[in-house]
Amino acid sequence: MKWLKKRDAVIYFLLWKKFRDTGFTLFEAYSHLDPYFSKKITKSTIRYMLRAGLLINKDGRMYLLPLEEYLELISLPYLKRRASLRHRIQG
Repeated sequence: MKWLKKRDAVIYFLLWKKFRDTGFTLFEAYSHLDPYFSKKITKSTIRYMLRAGLLINKDGRMYLLPLEEYLELISLPYLKRRASLRHRIQG
């Protein structure tokens, strides 16, 4: 799994500050991010966040996964892989 790019992290942060507990629609995300990013960038980043698991789409609204949960989600497979590679090298 890929780590977030700076732009993705900034978009996540801006959405988290505004819609932490309420969730949002795509239109609300466009209007909130419009001063900083184009619709194309916003749409592609949101699509990436949905695939990566940072956003959860429920009943037409999107909810942000807390960053701590996301890091747990992606770090466990990484650490397992690192441990097996290290074991293989030292083996």
